[in-house]
Amino acid sequence: MLLGSGHSRKSRSGQLKLQFFTGSWAVKKGLLVLGVLLVVAGIALNLVDSEPPERTAVADPETRRTTQYGDVVGYQSTSKTFAWVGIPYAAPPVGERRWRAPVPAEAWAEPLAAIQHGPVCPQFASALAGATGAEPGTLMGDEDCLTLDVYAPANAEGLPVMFWIHGGGNSIGTGSTYDGTALAEEQRVVVVSINYRLGVLGWLSHPAFRALADNPLDASGNFSNLDMVLALEWVRDNISAFGGNPQNVTIFGESAGGRNVFALLSSPLAKGLFHRAIAQSGLTGTNTLQRAENYHDDPEPGSGSSSRELTGKWLQSTGRAEDVGSARALQDSFSDQEWLTFVRSLSVEQLLEPLAVPGGMYRAPQHFRDGAVLPKDSLLTVFADPKRWNQVPLITGTNLDEAKLFLALDSNYVSNWLGFLPRVDDPESYNWMSAYMSDTWKALAVDEVAQTIAATDARVPVYGYRFDWDEGTQNALVDLPLLLGAAHAVELDFIWGPIMGEIVAGLYNDENAPGRAFLTQAMRGYWGQFARSGDPGSGSDNSLTPWQPWQANDGAFMVLDTEAGGGLRMSTDRVMVDDLKQRLKSDARLAQASARCAMYVRLFLDNGGVENFFDSREYEALECAEFPPWSLAERTN
Repeated sequence: MLLGSGHSRKSRSGQLKLQFFTGSWAVKKGLLVLGVLLVVAGIALNLVDSEPPERTAVADPETRRTTQYGDVVGYQSTSKTFAWVGIPYAAPPVGERRWRAPVPAEAWAEPLAAIQHGPVCPQFASALAGATGAEPGTLMGDEDCLTLDVYAPANAEGLPVMFWIHGGGNSIGTGSTYDGTALAEEQRVVVVSINYRLGVLGWLSHPAFRALADNPLDASGNFSNLDMVLALEWVRDNISAFGGNPQNVTIFGESAGGRNVFALLSSPLAKGLFHRAIAQSGLTGTNTLQRAENYHDDPEPGSGSSSRELTGKWLQSTGRAEDVGSARALQDSFSDQEWLTFVRSLSVEQLLEPLAVPGGMYRAPQHFRDGAVLPKDSLLTVFADPKRWNQVPLITGTNLDEAKLFLALDSNYVSNWLGFLPRVDDPESYNWMSAYMSDTWKALAVDEVAQTIAATDARVPVYGYRFDWDEGTQNALVDLPLLLGAAHAVELDFIWGPIMGEIVAGLYNDENAPGRAFLTQAMRGYWGQFARSGDPGSGSDNSLTPWQPWQANDGAFMVLDTEAGGGLRMSTDRVMVDDLKQRLKSDARLAQASARCAMYVRLFLDNGGVENFFDSREYEALECAEFPPWSLAERTN
């Protein structure tokens, strides 16, 4: 029996299988963070603990290129591909430049050996930070981190550019995790991957910035969004030297990177800097200034990690205040300059200490509706008016079982059998929760976005997808199709090569190798053809199932799967928010008001910053008046 899912498909055993989606992506994202722990058949694989590999790249004179800042020399990534890594695109955002709009890097006189990746931006160590040798949760990185990597075919000239924005909750990760060699070589594109400021070093909103800044950009708090804009300007001005076409740039990103793609689509500062966009498991969430700045108990409550809440914690941790009350009183007495002087005096360790979590990824407000970098309205409101966003062809999609990446390490659902093997306690409940959360992610990231744009007179197509591959190891010891399925981030490997496969033992095996090879070729083909033309069509070799754009009357999207899972196919099995709300109202598992209200808040209030669909009257009609929604959100997320 299907519970909580609006659609289903056959599993490998022929049983009906729930379609799940990442729900509690706000819940315990920090505990997993792409596999700090996942044990299969007694083998624990942890990239964070492994020693960094030796870099053997040697500068190759044939790769010497001239940029506006000076010459760079890269290396041969393969016999057909060149790479240049660790190229600075901005001046170090340190000292007085911390929490200011980025400025271009200074020029250099001697050729720059671009053969070693730049440092990661400050973050807590995790698998997404690469093989650094650091213990999980250890603070690592350098504020001087604004670099980019370029990969291009050896004889590149006038090729499409694919500009990658990494994921990691916008608090962990690095561009160097993603080697663009294979994508560049196979699809004849130039790949650019960037670092950008993370967490509170990249997003911090406070009235003092607005009072003291000389310009709207320094006042915005959206410093990381500005990093991305500056990196795109670097591409516009320099990428032709590497064989790229600055008039054909595709931005693409996954998870938080997908969210950043949506933000760039809405930013007037990014207009004309890119020409197509791909959002993989992104959300359209942005935060009001009240949510970003207020105390959590204000009439318009701020986040638990708002700038005022964090300032109180910083005052206590540095000994300036003894408790919450005295910290609040002292903070309220600060002038704008006193506040700014205090926070700029803090070390990275002091700034991030209150945000430390076991898995590295922490929650803090980001993407502020400042009216300069990002619109003052929600992004869905912006996308409803073609004049208000950067109209370019768009691909947006999610994975079938998004939520399972996070539920897999939730002790409410998964136990360690024999002390080390993860085993789902109640598959029916596990699938039920995952279905709610994963369907909601699809609704918010794909179906509502595509339907909103398609219903307008926008002049550009939108293409939707759902990634369904779930053929990991299934045996007496572990059931990865149940535990993870087509989880969040699994699709990365089919674009970039092994990432999740090197983190999750047993995800890949000889049996699923042919299907993986087929789907990898297909996805790279669709992505590459979209970068060339703005239409994924039938892929770069014109051999794949034609990918049709979303239409308001049918909502058709592409299902990406192997032949064993049904193959590449168009589907009209869309999920809209109204459908989810009706499901919630009639669900017998949510008969108790406390459970029903908690689910409503989790799905529709501040879900990755998306709050368009939270309705106070509807919430009260669900008998939720006794549960203040923001307080409930802090507990459930």
